[in-house]
Amino acid sequence: MEKQKTILICPLNWGIGHASRCIPIIRCLNHMGHRVVIAADNKPLALLQSVFPDNQFVRFPGYEPTYNKGTSLVLKMITDAPGILRSFRNDQIMLDKIIQQHKVDGLISDNRFGASSSKISSVFITHQLFIQTPNFLNFTKPIINYLNFKYIRKFNEVWIPDFKQEPTLSGRLSHGRVSNMNIHYIGPLSRFSQTDVTQFEEKDKQIDLLVLLSGPEPQRSILEKLIVQQLKNSTFKAMIIRGLPGETNAPACSDNLLMKNHVNQDEFLQSITQARYIVARAGYSTIMDLVALHQKAILIPTPGQTEQEYLAKHLNDFGQFYFVNQDKFNLLNIEVSWFNEPKITNATSDLLSQRIQSWVSAL
Repeated sequence: MEKQKTILICPLNWGIGHASRCIPIIRCLNHMGHRVVIAADNKPLALLQSVFPDNQFVRFPGYEPTYNKGTSLVLKMITDAPGILRSFRNDQIMLDKIIQQHKVDGLISDNRFGASSSKISSVFITHQLFIQTPNFLNFTKPIINYLNFKYIRKFNEVWIPDFKQEPTLSGRLSHGRVSNMNIHYIGPLSRFSQTDVTQFEEKDKQIDLLVLLSGPEPQRSILEKLIVQQLKNSTFKAMIIRGLPGETNAPACSDNLLMKNHVNQDEFLQSITQARYIVARAGYSTIMDLVALHQKAILIPTPGQTEQEYLAKHLNDFGQFYFVNQDKFNLLNIEVSWFNEPKITNATSDLLSQRIQSWVSAL
């Protein structure tokens, strides 16, 4: 039997997507009998504590971007660069203490650039090797990607949650030529599989519209208010999952609307099964969950997030999802044809467990 190792998991402290896609990794390590310590904060911490109550947790504060309505996220991060770099240094200081205190053997960081270490083997998980910029900032792309590669190369391995060959979910975000980087494609990461849905008997659709919200403020709330307002003028029976784990108060509901801050896995799967139409942000973790569950959806990219805008268009062109910009979304315009059979219907693979086993064995 392989000797037990202590693995530290550090998701980016931004929404719950990065924490969500760490779930299958943590499950795999737990199943292998390794000791998993999870370092997170706020919503990611609340989510992972609800899924893994028996694991050990460390509060690990970090950079949390916010931006105003209409602001490009890339531009916001450029202007926030001093604060971001300062957060990287703070991560390093705190991380050294965590590694020493918990006698960590290996580290897995989901898109948290500051969570690297020269003392132990470290893995960086990303679906964005090549950062997309808005057209007016295209001149900055070489510099941004140079800095992106510089920080990623601090890690021993890079794990990309996608397939290496077409059809791919991330497209040109993570497929291209990069030198001096130990890259492994581990397949899409989701806490779900298509077989999970089969445990729920599919009856008549009891929900007309299921809305899956996520991402940073204020855009999360802006979309929520937009949909709630449109529901007032419709006969849709709807459910909104607000993407706010750890929150205790949810807004009052109307006769045709149920709002929940967060739901557990069984509630999520039941809602998916009962919904005629699904609307979601174009976050990559949400996309991977929908693919794993063989579900079609309308993707509404977060305004200003060039990555989501690219993903939504890429997957729309590919026929996997339908997308519409936030300012054009109208419940009355939803068409049944938008929910035809998705192209990728099986996202399961053994790539993840094989990569984890190989990496841990070398620690």
